[in-house]
Amino acid sequence: MRRKAILLLAAVAALTAAGGGVLHRGAQARQRTDLARRLTGGEPDRAAGPMIAYGCAGCHEIPDLAGPRGRIGPPLRGLAERVYLGGVLPNTPDNLVRWIVDPKAASPRTAMPVTGISEAQARDVAAYLYARR
Repeated sequence: MRRKAILLLAAVAALTAAGGGVLHRGAQARQRTDLARRLTGGEPDRAAGPMIAYGCAGCHEIPDLAGPRGRIGPPLRGLAERVYLGGVLPNTPDNLVRWIVDPKAASPRTAMPVTGISEAQARDVAAYLYARR
């Protein structure tokens, strides 16, 4: 798990540091998406439906997601670059899925609710969030 976190942070740092034109940024986005799929076991293209159905956008601003732009929770842009999730868990793919499914297990006093999202759906959401900056 620690190795995945280090690899994720290294990959994000490398992709962020690389500059370039529009085509280069498109290649970077594809690389981030492929890496997010491998790390989470999720599919970012399936994430929008659950994020809307479970109300994520009601509390969070979510990059590239049409709909509400909540301000209760933190914006989720750049999540892959953060060190901690919810201020309590190291930012790893497994911890992000765990946090999405049951945030109260990691931090009983968090304002983030347990929504009923499945682990498979949480993996898709995690892949989506890690693929964006």
